[in-house]
Amino acid sequence: MEQKSFSQRFILPVAIVLAAMIVSGVIYLHLAWRLGSGSFLGPIVSTVSACLFFASVGFGALYIYPTSYFRGASIAERIAACLVAPVIWNLKEMVRVSEFFTFGEMLYHGANTVFLLAIFGAFGQMGLSEMICRWRLGKRGDGPVKIFSPTPVIAICAGLAALYICLLWGFGVHFFYIYIDGYKAIFA
Repeated sequence: MEQKSFSQRFILPVAIVLAAMIVSGVIYLHLAWRLGSGSFLGPIVSTVSACLFFASVGFGALYIYPTSYFRGASIAERIAACLVAPVIWNLKEMVRVSEFFTFGEMLYHGANTVFLLAIFGAFGQMGLSEMICRWRLGKRGDGPVKIFSPTPVIAICAGLAALYICLLWGFGVHFFYIYIDGYKAIFA
C-alpha cells in the first residue's frame, strides 16, 4: 500500500469532517432559526443540519479511519485524525460554558457524558474500521491478513460499554447521577 503525503492521509480526511461539522453547526445555530418554525423550510434545514452535525462529530471516525488507512497513515495518525472532530467540538463547548462556569467547572464539564460517549464511540468505530480495512486488504489479495486481534476488539468493546453506561443504562440517568455527584463533591 502506497503512503500518500501527510496532507492527503491526515489533513484532508479531517478537514472534510471538520468542514461538515462547522458548516452544519453554523447553519443549525445561525440560519435555521431565521427561517422560522412556521415556514416549510425552517424545520427541514434545522433537522438536516443537526443530523449532519451529529454525524460528523459522532461518526466521523467511520469516514476518517478507512480513508487514512488506505492512504498509508500510521496507527497513531489514524487515531489522532479520528479524535480531532470530537475534541474540537468539546473544546468549543468548554469555551462556551466558560462564560458562566468557573475554570474548574469548565474543565469538569469537559468530562461530561456526551463527550465521553463521543470519544469512546470513536474508539469503537476505529476498532470496527480497522477490522473492516484488514478484511478489505485481504480480499484485494495483498497476502494473508489477520482480521481479528485484541486491540480492535478491545476498542469495540470499550465503545459498546460506553454506549451502555452513558446512554442505555437507565437511559443515561444513572451515569448522569454519578457525574452530578462528582460535581457536588468537588464544587459544592
